[in-house]
Amino acid sequence: MEKEKGKIKVEGVMQITEVIANLEKLVSDMKAGLVTIAAGDESITLRPSVLVNVDMKASQKKDKEKFALEISWKKHKEMDGFTDMGE
Repeated sequence: MEKEKGKIKVEGVMQITEVIANLEKLVSDMKAGLVTIAAGDESITLRPSVLVNVDMKASQKKDKEKFALEISWKKHKEMDGFTDMGE
């Protein structure tokens, strides 16, 4: 885990079942309008917008395969008491 101001990075070797559990929690969180990433006693909570940028990459080499997913968005801007998600 690496922590900078406003940033948490989680990396390392995990069982595929742990990766799946993390992805399922991510999906559940996103459906609720939040994304919370925690590592140790540090955490960060993000609030995805209705529209997001998605970047998916996959590659294969002789002895290694890789899949990367990046999702980004602009922060909500409140207008007249309402946000992009109608809150």
